[in-house]
Amino acid sequence: MSFSADEFKNSLSHFASGVTVVTFSDTTRAGGLTVSSFSSLSLDPPLILFNLQKNITSHDPLLASGLFTVNILASDQQEYSNQFASGKIDKHELIQKLACDLGHNGAPFLNGTLARLECELEKQVDGGDHTIVIGRVLFAVSDDSKRPLLYYRRNYYNI
Repeated sequence: MSFSADEFKNSLSHFASGVTVVTFSDTTRAGGLTVSSFSSLSLDPPLILFNLQKNITSHDPLLASGLFTVNILASDQQEYSNQFASGKIDKHELIQKLACDLGHNGAPFLNGTLARLECELEKQVDGGDHTIVIGRVLFAVSDDSKRPLLYYRRNYYNI
């Protein structure tokens, strides 16, 4: 039995997911990237995970920083997802332009999100062309008045 890479990608696009932007800062520069492969992992201890593509420029700096924030995007934040997914935008400059505040862990966070989870790197696991990043949540806050931004079949949806 075989299938093409396109068939595999199309099948995976049928799984609706929330949209996050993971932000971080190393000693000199802040960065961020859009991540839809995010999940809770454990309540005790509080752990989350996401998949980080190995060939992107944010891969090594994010892991080296050891501290990051998972920003769960609200329905009105599609532009953040597009900007942090773009390979043409300098993410350090974008974070400066957005006037991001620093969280308790020292990593920048986006204002107005549905929720944010400030984390430290707990573990990284090889996952083929991705690294599975496991983060220990140090601080969490949410806004129950907001609605989520969803991604399904290569399109955004607001509910």
